[in-house]
Amino acid sequence: MPVSSISTSRSYLTSQLLNLNDKLTEKTTQLASGKVGSTYGDIGDRRLLDIQLTQKVSLIESYQETITISNLHLEAMTVSLDRLEDIRRDAKSAMDTNDFVIQSDGQTQTQSRAELLLNEALNILNTEVAGYYPFGGTDAISDPVQAIDTIMNGANGLSGLKDYMSEFSQANLGALNNGRMTVSALTTTPGPLDSTFTIAEDGAHDFGFDISSVTSTLTNVTLTGPGGGDPDTFDVQFTGQPTLGEQIEITLTLPPDHTNTTTITLTAAASNEAEGTFAIGADLEETAQNLRDAIAQELGDTAQTTLKAASDIWASDEFFSTYNGEVPQRIDGPPYTTATALTSGATDTLSWYTGRNTTTTDPRTDKNAIIDTNLTVEYGVRANEEPLQELVQTLATFAAADFSGGAQLDEEYYNALSTDLRAILQPPGIDQSGIVDISTDIAIAHRTASLTDQRHIQVVNTYEATIGEIEGIDQDRLAAEILQLRTNIEVSYNASSIVFNLSLADYLR
Repeated sequence: MPVSSISTSRSYLTSQLLNLNDKLTEKTTQLASGKVGSTYGDIGDRRLLDIQLTQKVSLIESYQETITISNLHLEAMTVSLDRLEDIRRDAKSAMDTNDFVIQSDGQTQTQSRAELLLNEALNILNTEVAGYYPFGGTDAISDPVQAIDTIMNGANGLSGLKDYMSEFSQANLGALNNGRMTVSALTTTPGPLDSTFTIAEDGAHDFGFDISSVTSTLTNVTLTGPGGGDPDTFDVQFTGQPTLGEQIEITLTLPPDHTNTTTITLTAAASNEAEGTFAIGADLEETAQNLRDAIAQELGDTAQTTLKAASDIWASDEFFSTYNGEVPQRIDGPPYTTATALTSGATDTLSWYTGRNTTTTDPRTDKNAIIDTNLTVEYGVRANEEPLQELVQTLATFAAADFSGGAQLDEEYYNALSTDLRAILQPPGIDQSGIVDISTDIAIAHRTASLTDQRHIQVVNTYEATIGEIEGIDQDRLAAEILQLRTNIEVSYNASSIVFNLSLADYLR
C-alpha cells in the first residue's frame, strides 16, 4: 500500500470520528434539552407554525397576567360591596323610630351605632388593593373619601356637613323657628262683630313652608285664600262661634321642591288640653285668638320637627351630591334666617369625595382591563355614585343631627328624620338596592374574566402541546440513536488505532 494511501485513510478516519463525535454531542444536547435544536432553523419546515404559536402563547400569557390583577381587584370589590349592602340593611335597623334614648354624650344609642357603621363604610370605600383604590373611579393614589371627622366638621377653613345642616336649618326655620311664616295679630271690629288674622309666607323663595291649601268645616268662619302665588297668604275671619268637633286643616309643602306635604289639623274643643285642638272661648274674639295661637304653636312645632328633618336632608343632599363634578350649593348668607337663594360652595366647601369625578355616563368605564383580543371588562366604581353616596349621606346626617335636648320636640324631630332617612335607604316599592346593582356589574365582570382565563388555559395547553411536538424529541428513539453512535465510535476508535499505529517499517515488511 502506498504511503499516500495510508495517510489518506488516516485523515478519512479522523474526519469520520469527528463527525460521529459531533453527532453524539448534538444528540446528547437534544436529550438534555428535550428539543431538537436551539434555533428555529433546526425545526425544519414547521418553524413558521412554531413561531406563530409561540407568539400567541406569549400574548395569551400577557392577558392572563392582566386577568390575575383584575381578579384581585374584583374579588376585593365584591367582598366590599357585599359588606356595604349589609351596612345599608343595618343602617335601616339603626334608625329605629322607637329607640329614642339619649346617652350621656348627648347622642342617642342609635346615633352611636350609625356613627360606627359610617366609619366602617368610609374605611371600606378607602379600600386599597396593591396600590389601587377600587372606589376612586380609576387608579387613584390616595383615599378617595375623607375621614369621618373631616366630613362632619370640615377642615382647613372649608365647611363640613354640620355647617351645611346649621345654615339650611336657619334658612328654612327662619328667625321665629316657624318655617318662615308670619302670623298676624288679631284684628277685631268693635262689638266685636268679627275677628280676623292672617297667615303669610315671608317672601318668594324655596325655604320654609309653602301654603298649599286650607280647608275648614268651622261654622261662622270665612277663609280667604290661599291664592297659589308666591309668597302666598290666607285670612281666617270669625263672625261667630264654631261648633265643637269642627276642624280647620292647613296643608303645607316642604322644601326643596315643595312636592312633599305636611298637614296641621286643629279641632274645636272645650279646652286646648288635647293635642291638635283649640278652645272655644267666651266670645268669637277669644275663640279667634285661641285658634290663632294654636296655629302659631303648630307652625313652630312642625317647623322644628318635620321641616327641620326635610331641611337636614336638603343640606346633606347639597353637601354630598358631587357626582360628575356637580358643585355643592349652600345658603347665600349670612344672615341665613332671611336668605332667599343658594350660592356655589365650590371654594369654601370640603370635598368629601376626592377620587375621579369627571363627567361620564357610565362610571364602570373608569377602569378597564383588556383580557383577550377584542374583549375588555370594565369595573370602575366611584364612591360618590348615588347608591354609595346615599349610604354615606344617610348615616352621616343621622349621626350629625342634634337631639340632645331630649324633649318631646326632639323626639318628634328624631322620628321625622329617621323615617325620612330610612325611606332614602329603602325607597317604597324598590326591592333591590342600588348597591346590589353595582355589585351585579362587578360580579359580571369577575365572571367574564374568570371564564376567559379558563379558556386561555385550555388554548395555551393546546398550543404548547403542538409546540412540544414541533420542537420536542422522541426520547426512546433518541436514546437508541445515541447508543448506536457510541457503538459506532468505539468500533471506529478501534479501527483507527490500528491504522494510526502502522509505521513505514510495518509497511516495508
